Amino acid sequence: MSTLNIILLTGRQSEAAHDEGEYPQYLCEYKGKPLIHTLIDNCAVLQPRRMICTFSNHDIARLHLRNMVPQMHPSASVLPVHNITRGAACTALLASEEIDNDDELLILSVSDFLDIELQDVVRAFRERHEDAGVVIFNSLHPRYSFARLDSDCRVIEAAEKNPISSHAIAGVYWFKSGSLFVSAAKQMIRKDARVNDNFYIAPALNELVLLQKRIGVYRIEPNQYRPLKTDSQLHAFEAGEMR
Repeated sequence: MSTLNIILLTGRQSEAAHDEGEYPQYLCEYKGKPLIHTLIDNCAVLQPRRMICTFSNHDIARLHLRNMVPQMHPSASVLPVHNITRGAACTALLASEEIDNDDELLILSVSDFLDIELQDVVRAFRERHEDAGVVIFNSLHPRYSFARLDSDCRVIEAAEKNPISSHAIAGVYWFKSGSLFVSAAKQMIRKDARVNDNFYIAPALNELVLLQKRIGVYRIEPNQYRPLKTDSQLHAFEAGEMR
Protein backbone atom coordinates (compact mmCIF):
# COMPACT_ATOMS: atom_id res chain seq x y z
CA MET A 1 0.00 0.00 0.00
CA SER A 2 1.31 3.47 -0.90
CA THR A 3 2.44 5.81 1.85
CA LEU A 4 0.45 9.04 1.85
CA ASN A 5 0.88 12.47 3.40
CA ILE A 6 -1.99 14.97 3.54
CA ILE A 7 -1.91 18.76 3.86
CA LEU A 8 -5.07 20.52 5.05
CA LEU A 9 -4.88 24.20 4.13
CA THR A 10 -6.95 26.44 6.36
CA GLY A 11 -7.14 29.30 3.90
CA ARG A 12 -5.34 32.59 3.48
CA GLN A 13 -3.76 33.87 6.66
CA SER A 14 -5.28 37.15 7.74
CA GLU A 15 -3.49 40.17 9.17
CA ALA A 16 -6.54 40.85 11.32
CA ALA A 17 -6.69 38.79 14.49
CA HIS A 18 -10.06 37.36 15.47
CA ASP A 19 -11.80 38.89 18.45
CA GLU A 20 -11.91 36.69 21.53
CA GLY A 21 -15.50 35.63 20.84
CA GLU A 22 -14.92 34.86 17.16
CA TYR A 23 -13.68 31.61 15.70
CA PRO A 24 -12.16 30.85 12.29
CA GLN A 25 -14.16 29.03 9.61
CA TYR A 26 -12.46 25.68 10.21
CA LEU A 27 -14.09 25.57 13.67
CA CYS A 28 -17.64 26.07 12.37
CA GLU A 29 -19.66 23.08 13.56
CA TYR A 30 -21.51 20.53 11.46
CA LYS A 31 -23.56 17.98 13.37
CA GLY A 32 -21.82 19.05 16.56
CA LYS A 33 -18.28 18.58 15.24
CA PRO A 34 -15.80 21.28 14.12
CA LEU A 35 -15.24 21.33 10.36
CA ILE A 36 -11.53 20.54 10.72
CA HIS A 37 -12.44 17.43 12.75
CA THR A 38 -14.90 16.27 10.07
CA LEU A 39 -12.26 16.73 7.37
CA ILE A 40 -9.65 14.85 9.40
CA ASP A 41 -12.15 12.01 9.90
CA ASN A 42 -12.81 11.94 6.14
CA CYS A 43 -9.06 11.74 5.48
CA ALA A 44 -8.43 9.07 8.12
CA VAL A 45 -9.84 6.31 5.90
CA LEU A 46 -6.78 6.80 3.66
CA GLN A 47 -4.56 5.74 6.56
CA PRO A 48 -2.10 8.59 5.96
CA ARG A 49 1.35 8.73 7.47
CA ARG A 50 0.82 12.40 8.30
CA MET A 51 -2.03 14.89 8.24
CA ILE A 52 -0.41 18.32 8.35
CA CYS A 53 -2.82 21.11 9.28
CA THR A 54 -1.69 24.69 8.59
CA PHE A 55 -2.80 27.35 11.07
CA SER A 56 -1.71 30.89 11.84
CA ASN A 57 0.61 31.17 14.81
CA HIS A 58 -1.94 33.45 16.47
CA ASP A 59 -4.72 30.84 16.20
CA ILE A 60 -2.44 28.07 17.47
CA ALA A 61 -1.72 30.03 20.64
CA ARG A 62 -5.20 31.47 21.17
CA LEU A 63 -7.18 28.30 20.44
CA HIS A 64 -4.74 25.72 21.87
CA LEU A 65 -4.70 23.88 18.55
CA ARG A 66 -1.59 21.87 19.48
CA ASN A 67 -3.73 20.21 22.16
CA MET A 68 -6.87 19.89 20.05
CA VAL A 69 -5.70 18.59 16.67
CA PRO A 70 -3.66 15.51 17.74
CA GLN A 71 -6.73 14.26 19.65
CA MET A 72 -8.67 14.20 16.38
CA HIS A 73 -6.33 11.58 14.86
CA PRO A 74 -2.90 10.20 15.86
CA SER A 75 -1.35 11.25 12.54
CA ALA A 76 -2.71 14.82 12.67
CA SER A 77 -0.24 17.59 13.46
CA VAL A 78 -0.11 21.38 13.48
CA LEU A 79 2.11 23.41 11.15
CA PRO A 80 2.43 27.04 12.27
CA VAL A 81 2.26 29.78 9.65
CA HIS A 82 4.15 32.69 11.20
CA ASN A 83 3.53 35.31 8.53
CA ILE A 84 1.08 35.98 5.74
CA THR A 85 2.11 33.81 2.81
CA ARG A 86 1.87 34.60 -0.88
CA GLY A 87 -0.94 32.10 -1.43
CA ALA A 88 -1.81 28.43 -0.98
CA ALA A 89 1.22 27.06 -2.83
CA CYS A 90 3.59 28.95 -0.53
CA THR A 91 1.68 27.75 2.54
CA ALA A 92 1.88 24.14 1.35
CA LEU A 93 5.62 24.52 0.72
CA LEU A 94 6.10 25.30 4.42
CA ALA A 95 5.65 21.53 4.87
CA SER A 96 8.51 20.80 2.42
CA GLU A 97 10.62 19.11 5.07
CA GLU A 98 7.93 16.46 5.53
CA ILE A 99 6.59 16.12 1.97
CA ASP A 100 9.62 16.50 -0.34
CA ASN A 101 9.95 12.75 -0.79
CA ASP A 102 8.54 9.75 -2.65
CA ASP A 103 5.39 9.51 -0.50
CA GLU A 104 2.09 10.34 -2.20
CA LEU A 105 0.68 13.76 -1.37
CA LEU A 106 -2.94 14.92 -1.09
CA ILE A 107 -3.64 18.63 -0.64
CA LEU A 108 -7.09 19.71 0.50
CA SER A 109 -8.60 23.11 1.21
CA VAL A 110 -10.65 23.52 4.38
CA SER A 111 -12.86 26.01 2.53
CA ASP A 112 -14.10 23.27 0.18
CA PHE A 113 -16.33 20.45 1.49
CA LEU A 114 -16.89 17.46 -0.77
CA ASP A 115 -19.63 14.91 -0.25
CA ILE A 116 -17.53 12.05 -1.65
CA GLU A 117 -15.29 9.23 -0.48
CA LEU A 118 -11.68 10.33 -0.77
CA GLN A 119 -10.69 6.68 -0.94
CA ASP A 120 -12.46 6.38 -4.31
CA VAL A 121 -10.62 9.44 -5.63
CA VAL A 122 -7.14 8.27 -4.65
CA ARG A 123 -7.83 4.72 -5.81
CA ALA A 124 -8.90 5.99 -9.25
CA PHE A 125 -5.69 7.99 -9.71
CA ARG A 126 -3.56 5.06 -8.58
CA GLU A 127 -5.32 2.57 -10.85
CA ARG A 128 -4.90 4.86 -13.87
CA HIS A 129 -1.19 5.31 -13.05
CA GLU A 130 -1.49 9.08 -13.00
CA ASP A 131 1.36 11.35 -11.88
CA ALA A 132 -1.12 13.83 -10.41
CA GLY A 133 -4.87 14.31 -10.26
CA VAL A 134 -7.59 16.82 -9.43
CA VAL A 135 -11.27 16.59 -8.55
CA ILE A 136 -13.44 18.60 -10.94
CA PHE A 137 -17.07 19.66 -11.30
CA ASN A 138 -18.99 21.71 -13.83
CA SER A 139 -18.88 25.48 -13.28
CA LEU A 140 -17.86 28.68 -15.02
CA HIS A 141 -17.75 30.93 -11.93
CA PRO A 142 -14.44 32.82 -11.90
CA ARG A 143 -13.95 32.21 -8.16
CA TYR A 144 -12.55 28.74 -8.93
CA SER A 145 -9.47 27.16 -10.46
CA PHE A 146 -9.98 25.48 -13.84
CA ALA A 147 -8.50 22.68 -15.94
CA ARG A 148 -8.49 22.28 -19.69
CA LEU A 149 -8.67 18.61 -20.74
CA ASP A 150 -7.56 16.65 -23.79
CA SER A 151 -9.51 13.86 -25.49
CA ASP A 152 -8.23 11.37 -22.88
CA CYS A 153 -9.66 13.52 -20.06
CA ARG A 154 -6.24 14.53 -18.82
CA VAL A 155 -5.22 18.04 -17.80
CA ILE A 156 -3.27 19.96 -20.45
CA GLU A 157 -3.61 23.40 -18.86
CA ALA A 158 -4.67 24.83 -15.51
CA ALA A 159 -5.61 28.37 -14.53
CA GLU A 160 -6.60 30.19 -11.35
CA LYS A 161 -9.76 32.31 -11.29
CA ASN A 162 -9.94 32.17 -15.07
CA PRO A 163 -12.59 29.88 -16.65
CA ILE A 164 -10.50 28.45 -19.50
CA SER A 165 -13.03 25.58 -19.52
CA SER A 166 -16.12 24.49 -17.60
CA HIS A 167 -14.03 22.04 -15.52
CA ALA A 168 -13.71 23.76 -12.14
CA ILE A 169 -11.28 22.28 -9.61
CA ALA A 170 -12.83 21.38 -6.26
CA GLY A 171 -9.82 22.14 -4.06
CA VAL A 172 -8.43 18.58 -4.08
CA TYR A 173 -4.97 17.88 -5.52
CA TRP A 174 -3.20 14.49 -5.52
CA PHE A 175 0.43 13.90 -6.47
CA LYS A 176 2.15 10.56 -6.96
CA SER A 177 5.01 11.95 -4.89
CA GLY A 178 5.37 14.99 -2.68
CA SER A 179 8.64 15.84 -4.41
CA LEU A 180 6.75 16.20 -7.68
CA PHE A 181 4.57 18.92 -6.17
CA VAL A 182 7.48 20.65 -4.42
CA SER A 183 9.56 20.89 -7.59
CA ALA A 184 6.58 22.07 -9.69
CA ALA A 185 5.57 24.72 -7.14
CA LYS A 186 9.12 26.03 -6.84
CA GLN A 187 9.44 26.22 -10.62
CA MET A 188 6.13 28.12 -10.81
CA ILE A 189 7.43 30.60 -8.22
CA ARG A 190 10.73 31.00 -10.10
CA LYS A 191 8.68 31.96 -13.16
CA ASP A 192 6.71 34.40 -10.98
CA ALA A 193 3.41 32.91 -12.17
CA ARG A 194 1.26 34.90 -9.75
CA VAL A 195 -2.48 35.47 -9.86
CA ASN A 196 -3.68 38.55 -7.97
CA ASP A 197 -0.17 38.72 -6.46
CA ASN A 198 -0.45 35.19 -5.02
CA PHE A 199 0.86 31.75 -5.93
CA TYR A 200 -1.90 29.13 -6.14
CA ILE A 201 -1.63 25.36 -6.46
CA ALA A 202 -3.51 24.91 -9.75
CA PRO A 203 -0.96 26.80 -11.92
CA ALA A 204 1.78 24.49 -10.60
CA LEU A 205 0.11 21.75 -12.67
CA ASN A 206 1.29 23.57 -15.79
CA GLU A 207 4.87 22.78 -14.80
CA LEU A 208 3.94 19.07 -14.76
CA VAL A 209 2.28 19.42 -18.18
CA LEU A 210 5.57 20.79 -19.53
CA LEU A 211 7.27 17.64 -18.19
CA GLN A 212 4.64 15.54 -20.02
CA LYS A 213 3.30 14.13 -16.75
CA ARG A 214 -0.12 12.45 -16.69
CA ILE A 215 -2.62 14.55 -14.74
CA GLY A 216 -5.96 12.82 -14.32
CA VAL A 217 -9.36 14.05 -13.19
CA TYR A 218 -12.11 12.67 -10.97
CA ARG A 219 -15.46 14.20 -11.82
CA ILE A 220 -18.16 14.89 -9.25
CA GLU A 221 -21.60 16.46 -9.54
CA PRO A 222 -21.93 20.16 -8.64
CA ASN A 223 -24.22 19.27 -5.72
CA GLN A 224 -21.43 17.13 -4.21
CA TYR A 225 -19.27 20.23 -3.85
CA ARG A 226 -19.95 22.78 -1.13
CA PRO A 227 -17.78 25.91 -1.04
CA LEU A 228 -17.34 27.35 2.46
CA LYS A 229 -15.93 30.72 1.51
CA THR A 230 -18.63 33.17 2.64
CA ASP A 231 -20.56 33.71 5.86
CA SER A 232 -23.83 32.59 4.24
CA GLN A 233 -22.21 29.36 2.98
CA LEU A 234 -20.77 28.67 6.42
CA HIS A 235 -24.12 29.34 8.14
CA ALA A 236 -25.92 27.01 5.74
CA PHE A 237 -23.30 24.33 6.37
CA GLU A 238 -23.64 24.68 10.14
CA ALA A 239 -27.43 24.45 9.82
CA GLY A 240 -27.04 21.21 7.86
CA GLU A 241 -28.72 22.71 4.81
CA MET A 242 -27.96 21.23 1.41
CA ARG A 243 -28.03 23.50 -1.61
